[in-house]
Amino acid sequence: MAKMKIKAKVKNGKVKVKAMFRSLMADKEEAEKKQVPVEYISRIVATVNDKIVFEASTSGFMSENPLLKFTFTGAKKGDKLVFTLTDHTGKTKTGKKKIK
Repeated sequence: MAKMKIKAKVKNGKVKVKAMFRSLMADKEEAEKKQVPVEYISRIVATVNDKIVFEASTSGFMSENPLLKFTFTGAKKGDKLVFTLTDHTGKTKTGKKKIK
């Protein structure tokens, strides 16, 4: 499952987030070409205070080690940003980071 690097910073009431997930993002066809195992993130959800601030359904179409950047409002310094990744087999992984 993917490793995560997360950065979140408040500026002028907006939280800017950068998140990178280490994953091959190879669907069946791509995995056969590269001779690697099938591995991709199928769902990404980010929450703060139990509210969803980002949600995406993905597949092997994304590039290897995808980088996400997004901005949202409604959080403050010290709140926890929680990413939950679900892979193509249904396994989940969670990563947390305090907003600076």
